[in-house]
Amino acid sequence: MFEQARGDRLAAARAALKEVEARVGVARDDSDRAWPVDQAWSALLPDGLPRGRVVSVCGSTSLLLALAGQASQRGAWAAAVGMPAVGVVAARRRGIDLSRLALVPEPGVQAAAVLALCLEGVDVVMTGERLALSEADRRRLASRAREQGALLLSAGPWAGAELSLDVERVRWSGLGAGDGRLRGREATVVVTGRRAGAARRVRIALDVDHALASSRAAAAETREEVA
Repeated sequence: MFEQARGDRLAAARAALKEVEARVGVARDDSDRAWPVDQAWSALLPDGLPRGRVVSVCGSTSLLLALAGQASQRGAWAAAVGMPAVGVVAARRRGIDLSRLALVPEPGVQAAAVLALCLEGVDVVMTGERLALSEADRRRLASRAREQGALLLSAGPWAGAELSLDVERVRWSGLGAGDGRLRGREATVVVTGRRAGAARRVRIALDVDHALASSRAAAAETREEVA
């Protein structure tokens, strides 16, 4: 009886999701197989964010959210499953449109079913590192992502991932000799994966003090005018 009730709930959720897609026109467009990324991210993802694949991110929730933000800024819908520490403030800060974000912080034993449902109607699905997923679950979810053209972003290792991004080092800038404040954060990311070729290291700015950057740019322009 429990299994039947669980199946009924998932069927009802699936029907509701399809109804929303039809009502507001959010059916997935698979005409492009990757989302383009900002120029600052091109060294990390020269081919963009792949659709229909699994990308694992180890060592930085900020990096995972920022990747989802790249797709969100281009109209993608996103979901975070099994990530209770992630809230709307962190998501918005990383560029995710909150009007197109679903949060499922505690899916419990139904994690695999919830993820499978999300992959049917959401463009980018983020998974927490502590979800109760068997290797068989992971294979089925990777297959579902491929079939649906969705991106599965895993916080933590995922066997067979298209890309694996491991944050090797983080360096903060802005502090002086006992004064100042943190103004930026740069991460060194090791990129591996089935189609990534030889392992490579890429430095990416995760946090930038835009006010400081603007003031430096203005100062540079002033110096050029004086010269």
